Amino acid sequence: MDIRIKRKKWLINILLYSVAVFYILLLLLILFRQRHAVRSVNLIPLRGITAFLTGKDLVTGSMENAWFIRGFALSNILGNIVIFVPLGVYLTLFHKDKAVWKNTLWVVLASVAAEAAQFAFKMGIGDIDDVILNGLGGLLGVLLCRGIYWLCKNEDFKARCVVAFMAPLAGMLCFGILLLMNA
Repeated sequence: MDIRIKRKKWLINILLYSVAVFYILLLLLILFRQRHAVRSVNLIPLRGITAFLTGKDLVTGSMENAWFIRGFALSNILGNIVIFVPLGVYLTLFHKDKAVWKNTLWVVLASVAAEAAQFAFKMGIGDIDDVILNGLGGLLGVLLCRGIYWLCKNEDFKARCVVAFMAPLAGMLCFGILLLMNA
């Protein structure tokens, strides 16, 4: 193999792993950014999502601030999906021989671990809805990566190049949108 091709592959891999590490650090920062005074957990699937979409306050059952709750809900739901898309992409990229369901299962397990840690350390609210949404985001990431491989005719180097250059741009765009929605 030509030395220039080896160098290009090495640079692309360095960029991919660097962005993946940055993503993981950012993910941990977002997931564990604030402490809560009490521990809370929701183990009823779709309870929070349904309440958010209807505008019903989970604590009081009131519909008084429905417009605020729906706005928060949209950013919460989209945020929980979007934040785990890159994990699905990177799992598939770095382990492309695994089936879609296996990579998605790894994302779900990572989400369960994060929710359990948030509960254990009072760094968030443990919520099965977050696991569902994170898993959906991971699945979208896995499918996105598979689509990139398909478009690149399963040429690993081309697919890695596309992800290496598109991931940081897409990440900045998504995080920018989420920040604007929560401003």
